[in-house]
Amino acid sequence: MCKKYTETPKIMTVISWKKLEPFVEEDGPQKKFGFRLGYRPFYQDFYVSCTYELDQWLSNLIGLAIMVDLESDYAIIKQIGKGNFATVYLAEETQSHAQFAIKFIDKEHVYHFPGGVGAVLSEVVIMKKINHPFIIKLHRIYEDENYVYLVLEYLKGGDLFHRIQKKEKFSENVAAGFMTRLLESLKYLHTLHIVHRDLKPENILMVSNDDDMEFKICDFGLAYFSHNDQTLRCGSPGYVAPEILHKRAYNQKVDIFSSGIIMYIILSGRAPFYGQTVKEILKYNSLCRLGFHEKYWSYISENAKNLIVSLTKPNPNLRLSAEQALKHSWFKESGLLKSYTDILPQTACDPSDDCNISCISFTEVKRIDDRRHLKHLEEVIQDHKNDKDSDNKANNERNIENTYKKAVDTMKKLREIE
Repeated sequence: MCKKYTETPKIMTVISWKKLEPFVEEDGPQKKFGFRLGYRPFYQDFYVSCTYELDQWLSNLIGLAIMVDLESDYAIIKQIGKGNFATVYLAEETQSHAQFAIKFIDKEHVYHFPGGVGAVLSEVVIMKKINHPFIIKLHRIYEDENYVYLVLEYLKGGDLFHRIQKKEKFSENVAAGFMTRLLESLKYLHTLHIVHRDLKPENILMVSNDDDMEFKICDFGLAYFSHNDQTLRCGSPGYVAPEILHKRAYNQKVDIFSSGIIMYIILSGRAPFYGQTVKEILKYNSLCRLGFHEKYWSYISENAKNLIVSLTKPNPNLRLSAEQALKHSWFKESGLLKSYTDILPQTACDPSDDCNISCISFTEVKRIDDRRHLKHLEEVIQDHKNDKDSDNKANNERNIENTYKKAVDTMKKLREIE
């Protein structure tokens, strides 16, 4: 580690996944400033000459290491969301007074859920790699004995689901702008070999209350690196690709299918696979028969319907990629994108840049139950099945140390597939 690229480092250490804690030591009339890097029980102390130099080090390390003192940096305002393993709070940074969404991940629940540790680590790795204007950004990571905290950017517009509930549907012009952004986001992710695997209206956050095209994709809890085809069955009924439900190997085309379902919903205000139960929704979802009832689709262009069908082909080999979809004639129709020609960034984020940084069913008037997520349709990988037993046998201190070792092994595997 050194302050300048031209200097020869006196100490070499790996920063990622280590905890970062600044300190001040009293040494007679003088004070010593520094920071501590490591993970219990192994730490390394680094000393600097003054508080200014310490601030410089911290500003550069914050995006790489894990912070430890959330309460001194953020004031929690209120709860804004809750899931199976995590609760999301609105918070304000104490220095800048900027607002953020902080995801509290309960470590106790994660330890006792098969594959839980690996899933959290994978989510963090993926989010740190992403840097795109249409995808939520991870700012910092904190950890204490009970929780892992992900500090995320906060968007005030709510999610797409509630936006559709409020407006019923989007005009074709607005939908074209929305889908351009969505497909550009997927093109970027797939270039990085990242598959979201749970794309749905609740995981699309609107930037403001006024603009129906400004959004950011969130929740990468089921995302994975797609160097090889996957077989794990997961996702949300009504949005999951049929090849997942049929227990076939799949790839990034599962995200394309979900984007087609979202396009169907924002144009019609209805979900294509309606059912009163999870089983019923999954049945229609697996059959993958989309209908375009005259009552809801008479004013929608044939080109729009054609694109939806092309995005939701039951056979993933016949399904368009994000790049192919963006060239569809619907986006080129006269005047359709007249006012939206500059919505895309001139240069999307460089894919080679390692940036630091349910069940759902629409009805005409209400959602049936937006919190019944079918996150896992079968047991996950065998490697993590014994997590619970090992936790019960080990004492608390040993449990933490073993979990960390397991996390390191998992991270090595994740880095290999990156």
